Amino acid sequence: MTQMAHDGSPLMMLASEPMVLVSFWKPLIPLVILGVWGWIVSTVLDKHAARFFLNRERWGAIHLTMGFVAFAGAFLMPMAGLVSFIAGVGFMVSVLVANVIIYVTMTGKDERVPAQHRLGWNVFKSMQEKKAAKAEEKKQGTVKLTIKGPNEKGQPTVLVPAPLAESPEFAVRTASEDLYLKAMVSRASQVDVLPSGKDQSYQASMLVDGVRVAGDTMPAQNAFKIIDFWKACAKLDVADRRKRLVGDIVIEQSGNKKKVRLTSVGVPGGMRLTMLFDPDTSVLRKPAELGFLEPQMAEMQELVNQTVTKNDDDKPIRGVVLLAGQPDGGRTTMMLSVLQMHDAYTQSVQSLEMEIQGTLEGVRHQAFDATAEGADFGTTVRSILRRDPDVLGVAEMPDATTAQMVAKNDHDRTRVYLCVKADSAMEAIEKYVQAVGDPALASKGLRGVVVGKLVRKLCTNCRVGYPPAPDMLKKMGVGDAKVQQLFKKGGQVLIKNKPEVCPTCGGGGYLGQEGVLEVFILDDEAREAVAQNNMAAVKAAIKKRGLPSLQVAAVQKAIKGITSVEEMQRVFAAKSAAPAQAAPAKA
Repeated sequence: MTQMAHDGSPLMMLASEPMVLVSFWKPLIPLVILGVWGWIVSTVLDKHAARFFLNRERWGAIHLTMGFVAFAGAFLMPMAGLVSFIAGVGFMVSVLVANVIIYVTMTGKDERVPAQHRLGWNVFKSMQEKKAAKAEEKKQGTVKLTIKGPNEKGQPTVLVPAPLAESPEFAVRTASEDLYLKAMVSRASQVDVLPSGKDQSYQASMLVDGVRVAGDTMPAQNAFKIIDFWKACAKLDVADRRKRLVGDIVIEQSGNKKKVRLTSVGVPGGMRLTMLFDPDTSVLRKPAELGFLEPQMAEMQELVNQTVTKNDDDKPIRGVVLLAGQPDGGRTTMMLSVLQMHDAYTQSVQSLEMEIQGTLEGVRHQAFDATAEGADFGTTVRSILRRDPDVLGVAEMPDATTAQMVAKNDHDRTRVYLCVKADSAMEAIEKYVQAVGDPALASKGLRGVVVGKLVRKLCTNCRVGYPPAPDMLKKMGVGDAKVQQLFKKGGQVLIKNKPEVCPTCGGGGYLGQEGVLEVFILDDEAREAVAQNNMAAVKAAIKKRGLPSLQVAAVQKAIKGITSVEEMQRVFAAKSAAPAQAAPAKA
């Protein structure tokens, strides 16, 4: 801006506008270059030096020195204009690249750095691969479960990856996880997916405290996808929809791990998938945890001690003991618990099972494969008995041959615990005699019978007490005994004077199961009655021992508040006879 003086000459004025000394983009380029170099030094070079103890402090000083030289050279270049800027940037890049090359070259010769960890262009390639992998992970769907399948050695180590969020496989994974998660919320011990028998649909059901609970229904197409998913996790043949296939996986949720045994088999109308949770531990109970009453435990201990106590002929009394119960009624648990009562280190204790669910230390467990060619179950039992084990647990009596092989065994050599599908001691004896086909042969080695049923235990957090009516006590066989209170299921608790679902049992009113049992030793009188096929006399001989029956044991557990009268009625609904006679009052 100019202004005229008094003499007419122009007068120069100072301008108020700022002057631009350098373009705004020129400082940004060196700063970006320094930033990239600094990131490489801090992320790669410095961590590499610290990992292999390469004098981190000295290399840090070298990096800082060369960084300062590069910065100073870029901004103190003795030239003017754009040429000076380009030369300075070029000098900076050369110094910083030289810094990286020197570190890579020098440390590549250091013996402390393994060959596979020496730096080169591969480290930058690896960084790019990791970045791409992270980007790929973002595309995958979010899953709630960590699933491990078996590796080549059968151990659960192979992770089942999550599918892409937009893929059809992700919807199958989500539905399969929901099946497991609902079972965990319901405290289920087993889940089954099988044809419902209606409209070609499938239904999921859960076994909760021994009671079957219906789950969701689904179209057959969806059910097949869920079944195939779980089979693939266990490395089972997805294409085989007929044979019985068994595999184990491990599922982890929020740090909680569960072993799951998957079993698929063809059934009328389609396929059946069974998921059994923690099979190794769910069937194992100590004898004291089975539910024996005190006199029953004494009888059971005497029955076990017969295998080591000598008789008049200086021989132990072994023979056959029947273990009776229903499928899913605790029969396997009973057999394994009884085997625990024998010393597996001083006696040869073995078992023959259709499927080994739990193992005992010192016991030789043997599985029978029904699909394999060779000897049948009864012949396999005979083969084991010929090796003279001291104790043998036989988990099934699938045919008459099995019973006959057991009855013909040398009863002075082996104690055989034979599992029979029956609801009472008398029924178990009758089935065994019928299978053997010769009452005299069946009675020869028969030493005892143990029967068990499972009842649900009341949740102690929400059970409700009530005074029982006299007619109820009479039906229970309690007689004139003074029972002030019984209990029934609740399902709710008061929280701040408001009813809420019980957090312990989830509103079901029951929590867990306990056995009710009866155990009887068969003496000479009882065996003689068996030989004559006089079951009325057998029943009378058993009654003379004065031990609690199944119904009496259940009544006592109801009086103690362990279970409810309603649960007793459910368990013994198939029996029309009243549960009590004279014996209950005595017990």
